[in-house]
Amino acid sequence: MDDNKIPIGSLVGIIVSNENSARPTKRGGGGNRRGGGKGRGQQKQKIEVDYNHYVVDTDDGVAEAYNLNGDYVSTIDDVSKIEQGIADGKLIGYGFFNPISMYRAFIFCHEANYRELFNEINTIFKTSTGSDKEKTEKVIEMVMRAKIQDAIRARLLLNLPSSSTDSYRLINGEGDGLSGMAVDILGGKVAVIMASASWVEMNKEIIMKVVRQVLDSHPIYGADEDSNLDIVWRNTPMRLRQDGYEFPDAPEDEEEVDEDVTPVILTENKIKYYTYPYDLSSQKTGFYCDQRENRYNLAMQCKDKSVLDLCCYNGGFALNAMIHGGAKACIGVDSSQDAVDAATENAKLNNVESEKVQFVRDDIADFMNAASEEGKEFDVIILDPPKLAPTVSSLERATRKYHSLNRDAIKLINPKEGGLLLTCTCSGAMTQKNGGQYFLETVKRAALSAGRRITLLRSSGAAPCHTQCPASFPANAYLTAALFYISPEAEDE
Repeated sequence: MDDNKIPIGSLVGIIVSNENSARPTKRGGGGNRRGGGKGRGQQKQKIEVDYNHYVVDTDDGVAEAYNLNGDYVSTIDDVSKIEQGIADGKLIGYGFFNPISMYRAFIFCHEANYRELFNEINTIFKTSTGSDKEKTEKVIEMVMRAKIQDAIRARLLLNLPSSSTDSYRLINGEGDGLSGMAVDILGGKVAVIMASASWVEMNKEIIMKVVRQVLDSHPIYGADEDSNLDIVWRNTPMRLRQDGYEFPDAPEDEEEVDEDVTPVILTENKIKYYTYPYDLSSQKTGFYCDQRENRYNLAMQCKDKSVLDLCCYNGGFALNAMIHGGAKACIGVDSSQDAVDAATENAKLNNVESEKVQFVRDDIADFMNAASEEGKEFDVIILDPPKLAPTVSSLERATRKYHSLNRDAIKLINPKEGGLLLTCTCSGAMTQKNGGQYFLETVKRAALSAGRRITLLRSSGAAPCHTQCPASFPANAYLTAALFYISPEAEDE
């Protein structure tokens, strides 16, 4: 049956079973009819879910069963029940099959959301001419076009792009109905596509084609030939391998591609930054636009304040504090020399006085320990470390790290007047645990260790261009930016 197995990334129909056995049939007895209270005889009906999937060979009349992990379980000689379940079920949409994913198929087009498109897809598969491959490619183009156009309309309603900001997230994965795919617009000149799911990487050529066509018809980017955007494709190899994608072997005679360090100057909140989208060694899509509003909002509290920006990357928080907030002085710290150099160049690009802002390379824990020993203090501190908990299994270790970093940062807040701490986590496991309460409790415990009282002033997430799917929220929420007031040190009685 090897030739009949459904390949990973195949476009498949999604059918919901109508079997009565999948639904609870008993309510139990003895309960209060009106109040719904539990009586002694009431038992909660357990719904059994079949997590196996089956590959049916219609010619031989047999099927292979695979478990939740995608491993072969058994061969089923009688497929009549499976076929009857399909016949009795309801086709609700089309999606991309992945036998090793917890979700067997990513729903690409759901009847409830795109009814006309769904009906058109049905017509294509039932009546149109052409090979299955040609039909599939046509469907992918249709759905991609509809969803990208939706995403563009949503950003235009967010006033993106604008005269003050020309860089933002155009496609945010599942938030825009395209799980595993992100598109960032940088400087109004480049669209960077990031692939982190097998179906995206496998349909690279089609996706590039549709993105180009839609952007060329964009009311702003398609205005004339000079305004058309370059398109850059990137991927995350580790995420793709986890998703079951197998990279082809590179030809032995393949020439190495030289790094392209051509800079693109982008604008966010009227502040300019160098970014290098053509350099495939740079981080993510080249710029973190998820903190756009958090950077600006914090700047409004920085008037005449001393500011410490920990894990400063390209200097976003520091520059906003100086330019929009009128901070007295600012120090940015990062362990990467590339980040420190970029932040320094960005300060020069915006004509920020070097006497008022400086960027240094150091481990932030070492920097805070040294600053504490030297008796340094700050009015406002930003703590925005990289992802410390990439998975739920690493949460315990990451919690200890978040605790120590926040404790040491709190100790550096002005001991006489108090101050502000904006502490962030970009780890979905941390943000989502206990509805977001877990991270706040971690900071609270850090404050107790530091001997300072704290008050939560605001908790926010990513900028609104990082859209969320209401059906899966908060499962895809990853960023928490919590602003705390840190009290002065208690005076000894």
